[in-house]
Amino acid sequence: MNFRNSKSRFLPSLEITPLIDVVFLLLVFLLLTMTFSQNEKSETEEAIIDIELAKASTTETPTPTESITLLIDETGALYRADAPLARTPDEIRLYLAEKLLSHPDLNVSVKADHRTKHGQVIDALDLLRELGIKHANLVIEKTTK
Repeated sequence: MNFRNSKSRFLPSLEITPLIDVVFLLLVFLLLTMTFSQNEKSETEEAIIDIELAKASTTETPTPTESITLLIDETGALYRADAPLARTPDEIRLYLAEKLLSHPDLNVSVKADHRTKHGQVIDALDLLRELGIKHANLVIEKTTK
């Protein structure tokens, strides 16, 4: 007595529609989280190089104008905050001179690593004065008490 019919076997199948829905939701989730994580930058993460700012108990916030940030790493190499490659002082001078022509009230912020030699920071500030930049700020971090 064989109750099973050999012709009507049930073959397992895989439903594609729910899988496509799950993959689409994962794709949307990953795209949204990647977009938001790129927009979350702190004040010290403007460039690719790692700079630890010097700390002080009092700080001053500059007034908003056309602003450029120069970075000096611990070896004394100069960087623009918008470009991760080290620049020579002549390249920085040319870049700032071009910006100064279109924005005479240019504000330049200098962020130097706390391990940078004092003379290298003075050389960068002297470069700004040679170009006639009147608004130069040395950026530091405020210490927490």
